[in-house]
Amino acid sequence: MDNKLLIAKIEDKIRICKTQNKIVNSEFLNEQQIAFIKRELYKTKEKNYLIFGGFEEAIRKIFIVFPEKIEKDEVLKNINNIINAIKVELPNEIYGKLKHKDYLGTLMSFGLTRERIGDIIVYDDRAYIIVLKENSEYIKSELKQEKRFKKAKIEITSVDKIQVKPPEFETTNISVNSLRLDNTISEILKTSRKIAQNKIEEELVLINYIAETKNTKQIKEGDLLVIRGNGKYIIDRIIGKNKKRKRNNTNKKIYIKYTNCDIIKI
Repeated sequence: MDNKLLIAKIEDKIRICKTQNKIVNSEFLNEQQIAFIKRELYKTKEKNYLIFGGFEEAIRKIFIVFPEKIEKDEVLKNINNIINAIKVELPNEIYGKLKHKDYLGTLMSFGLTRERIGDIIVYDDRAYIIVLKENSEYIKSELKQEKRFKKAKIEITSVDKIQVKPPEFETTNISVNSLRLDNTISEILKTSRKIAQNKIEEELVLINYIAETKNTKQIKEGDLLVIRGNGKYIIDRIIGKNKKRKRNNTNKKIYIKYTNCDIIKI
């Protein structure tokens, strides 16, 4: 969905909320869409909305707009009227055998679009699938028909019962001779500067969920880089300069937290 269509849909939700005096929500949004919506709504000074995905650290979230007479806390208190969690408890014989992609692939085979599904939190013995309430009974019913889930215990539960799984990050460090984006991407991926530049120019690189097309963009501590097809990286620390290797040429060491894009898909 392009940004013009996205903001048009959000503006339509706000219009319906104000004219019909009721709570209105979107489907699930990805991080890039969320970042864009926040920027646009900041310009309008709209305050009666929240963006929530079932728990604080959720990746995929929905946009909810509510009338002025309703408090944000009241919306959150009744969030299970909008989104639910489907808990899938696995039988012993398939503990640890199902990954995020297995659950998502099964759900997509039901004819659902990705926008109808929120985060999928996977443990060895169970999973929590966050979905729009209007789809929860259908998904539960379809899952029970799947061969791999015949012996599983499947139930609809409230999102406050979700056991949250911490993000699965690893850490590494790289040394760069400048903090330019293309230079940093090249070092992260262990590839040529030209390939890094191509990824940036093709809008495959996002900084804090905003596409960046300037190779010379300077990265800074706390930046979150998404390299589509390669993963997600947080610039944890830039610790200054190493010893000189050549005259007037110094290297900076960067500590990076990263996660494989199989774990968090953008």
